[in-house]
Amino acid sequence: MPTLDDLPPYRRAKLLWRWAHQGQAHVEQLVADAVSRPCRPPLPPPGPSGATLAVPGSDGRYHLTRASQLLCGDAPDTGGWTHRQHCSWLEDAAGPQEWKGGREEGDIVWGTTDATWTVHPAGASIDPGLVPKRERCIAGRYTLLHCWPPPPARTASVRRMRALLVDALGPDCHLCGLYPGAMIDHDHESGLVRGLLCGLCNRVLEECPHLADCPRADYQNTPPAAGLGLIYPISDEWRTRDSTRRRKIALLGFDPFEGLPTRRAPR
Repeated sequence: MPTLDDLPPYRRAKLLWRWAHQGQAHVEQLVADAVSRPCRPPLPPPGPSGATLAVPGSDGRYHLTRASQLLCGDAPDTGGWTHRQHCSWLEDAAGPQEWKGGREEGDIVWGTTDATWTVHPAGASIDPGLVPKRERCIAGRYTLLHCWPPPPARTASVRRMRALLVDALGPDCHLCGLYPGAMIDHDHESGLVRGLLCGLCNRVLEECPHLADCPRADYQNTPPAAGLGLIYPISDEWRTRDSTRRRKIALLGFDPFEGLPTRRAPR
């Protein structure tokens, strides 16, 4: 029976860090139960297989198409492609506004509606990567969000790094291969670039409790891009808040990264 201590040191520390709110006993049980609970790959993208294009629609948005099928709409009829989306917002004394997360304070009321509209293609198709995020239609389909290619990175160093990864390993997710590689995945402790991941795989990668013989575990144990020797720029690194670090350490009763070389700024 595998145990938490059988994991490589960094993977052990990250699993404890991810589930700090559940406690070490919970993480140990996750590893023990992992043999009978394989990690599930993401669901495949909607629509037929093949290359995607973006076509302008009569609603002012761009829509992803494959084999002339709009992936964000229902099957067409004489009236065009039917789109459906659940919309929600907040209302207070200042009027309707977008919810941007956080606590709901004061006299706030939720507003919701199910919008339905019809779309007709209104122009020639273009490369989806040229479409700004605000003009992309997903029509309430979460997986469709990940079918769109990522926008250009903010810094030249990261753009060059992405180009190297695409040239060496391809533009699609280097774990599932189902969706475009949306982000450069790297070990936040060492900075080693591991590959390109779609948003779906990136969110759950380090939750994997398997030692090996699982795509997510094997990806972490032997990253596909490790041979390129790329190190993610520390200046572009996302950092955990100090308050979050202190809270997780307090929940566990210890720092799981203590004694391991990391790029963390000293406290």
